[in-house]
Amino acid sequence: MPVLQIIVALAAALHDYVPRSIKGKDLVRLKALVSINGKLVSRDKARLSVFDNSLLYAEGLFETLLGVEDRLVFEPFHLKRLQSGATAIGLKLPVSLKTIGLWTQDTAAKHPARVKKVRLTVTSGESARWTGRQGKAQVIVIVVPHTMPKRPFRLYVSPLRVDQESTLRRIKTISYVLQAAALKQAVEHGFDDALLLNEKDRLAEVTSANIFWVKGGQIYTPPLSAGCLEGVTRTVVLKQAARLGLRVLEQDANLNRIAGADEVFLSSSLKLVLAVSEIFDSRHRFRFRPGPVTAALREHFVSLARL
Repeated sequence: MPVLQIIVALAAALHDYVPRSIKGKDLVRLKALVSINGKLVSRDKARLSVFDNSLLYAEGLFETLLGVEDRLVFEPFHLKRLQSGATAIGLKLPVSLKTIGLWTQDTAAKHPARVKKVRLTVTSGESARWTGRQGKAQVIVIVVPHTMPKRPFRLYVSPLRVDQESTLRRIKTISYVLQAAALKQAVEHGFDDALLLNEKDRLAEVTSANIFWVKGGQIYTPPLSAGCLEGVTRTVVLKQAARLGLRVLEQDANLNRIAGADEVFLSSSLKLVLAVSEIFDSRHRFRFRPGPVTAALREHFVSLARL
């Protein structure tokens, strides 16, 4: 009896891959392209074994990249983080990192949208506990059109807390239930995203981004020890700020500290640099205006991405 399979539930709005006769703008309307292990697949063949450890134990890694035309923005940083994560959790990549990069680039390049969201997922394969033999890791790439957000984000402070002591906080695993739950709460309250604090009530991150604040022209951001992910765009902000004559300091801070900021902004692959206009924690509402530091960084990153 063949192993049961289920449709990969990694894209909420996955549409059919189009036949070769459909090209250009018609393809954009179909929203998504999917490849598994380097091969483009249609929706009814975009399947994953129910015995895959990613489903049974959330064992796997992912990266979300920004695609612009046929380029993947900051791709080397993403692949390096993927490799580090695989080493940390003992996940054996099924092919070389270079091949994974080529599969991702090829799938993204085939989507005609100029700007696109690219999700690279590596599952750990079928579970030896359930099948008697460890299966091969699966490499899944999903590409959909993407619109860069321009309007400043409004953040809701989540009651959920990040464990800043966990070494797994440094790895981008597919176990994102905390972020998913916090984001759902934020949206239900009418906000764009959720701000996560750690167990010491210090700033950690936003569910989909790293957070920065500006005071007196000086930029601050939580250190990795606060429990935030080492975001790719965060890393690039730290490197690029000096080119604009700006300085970034990593510093622990609570909500009261950020309340007095001149500017607050986010960094992420799909936002690059985006201003924050409001933070709400059920008792206090802090409002901010986009300022010159955020504007300068955003312009610089838009240029780097060649948007």
